Amino acid sequence: MASPAAVGGSLLGAGAIGVGSAYLAGAFEGSGSLEVEAEPANVLLSEDSTFSTYTTDSWIGKTYGRYLVAPIGSKAVGDATANNEKWWKWSYERWQKDFKLKKDSLSDEFKDESKVGSAFSAESSSTTALNKVCEVVYKKDKNTITPADRTPDNKIKLKNDLFKYCSILGEMKTISEVGESNYNNSTKGKDETNAKKLVSVIGNDKFWEIRNEEFYANDNGAKSKSKATGGSSKFKAKSAETPRPKIRDICGEAYNSQTSDTSEYPSGEVDIFCVL
Repeated sequence: MASPAAVGGSLLGAGAIGVGSAYLAGAFEGSGSLEVEAEPANVLLSEDSTFSTYTTDSWIGKTYGRYLVAPIGSKAVGDATANNEKWWKWSYERWQKDFKLKKDSLSDEFKDESKVGSAFSAESSSTTALNKVCEVVYKKDKNTITPADRTPDNKIKLKNDLFKYCSILGEMKTISEVGESNYNNSTKGKDETNAKKLVSVIGNDKFWEIRNEEFYANDNGAKSKSKATGGSSKFKAKSAETPRPKIRDICGEAYNSQTSDTSEYPSGEVDIFCVL
């Protein structure tokens, strides 16, 4: 499957080749700002020549490479070679803003200028340039961003930092992180285990834009509607409707379904389409 940000005529392809992105730079920040529209072109980790070195299946970079920006990301542009330096400078400015205004929310890996000292470096010896800090995180086990409970520990902070400063997704929060309380007892959205992994339908605009394209892609990708195979599956039935509903809305209905519902919104399919 081609990455959702591969260059082409798709929703994400436009952003990938430098057209001003209309998506949220951070899922819970205002849209339409100059910061959002100025997001530079980038090469994703999954599209980069170095991705073949990510051979450990449990690594963050291996699992989420189609959303993460490559540390260097060299690519041919006409007769020249470009890289992701502009994107990292853009992201570093976001980190600087957060460091000044809400540094207590930063993880240990991104917490201050001793950890993140510059935007970009192509030198292998560099350890504090943002692109190099992200590269180190890419090679961590994905359990390091999987919180054990609802406590806002470093795992939650690292997950938020990873997707805000190192990815095209922007800040991304689960039901429990947003603190949604509108789900009735015995629903999937109310279940504590689910709430820690299901992506909230409040905010997270950029994530849902990307997931919508993945869901309706005409291929057999990991998040494609073709993965909905249950005979009574609402994911399968609704994907065939005209007009097509957004996967965000289908997931919202799934969150309101009973935990005992194993036919219309089976947990296996909810985990495919509504979880990162």
